[in-house]
Amino acid sequence: MKREPKIINFQKIKPLIFSIMPLLITALFVLTLLSCTSEDAATAALGTATAGIAGVWICFVVVAWLAGLFFFVMWIIALVDCIKRENEEFPSAGDNTKVLWILIIVLAGGIGAIIYYFLVMKKMPRKK
Repeated sequence: MKREPKIINFQKIKPLIFSIMPLLITALFVLTLLSCTSEDAATAALGTATAGIAGVWICFVVVAWLAGLFFFVMWIIALVDCIKRENEEFPSAGDNTKVLWILIIVLAGGIGAIIYYFLVMKKMPRKK
């Protein structure tokens, strides 16, 4: 009689893993400090751990800053394109299409600009 292997459902385990992860990191940090035999080694381990955490934080801040800059540039490009575009140049143009797109871009920010890019700019490039 052959037994079928049990399949693990990672979707059920994922929240548990993410809730335990900070505790595991803290426990490893404490164990690293406790395993040191002298004060100098403990101080060095603490400095190394702090530098590692600071490095990760700096990388996170730089990536977030670059993403914000990208969304701001996309916002400006979409807003200028929408303002310069004639009302008839929009897909499914109506009387208030231009005003509605300007409101979407201004109120939704970078996400609205990305939506505008895919629904208007990419479908119907502006005539020069």
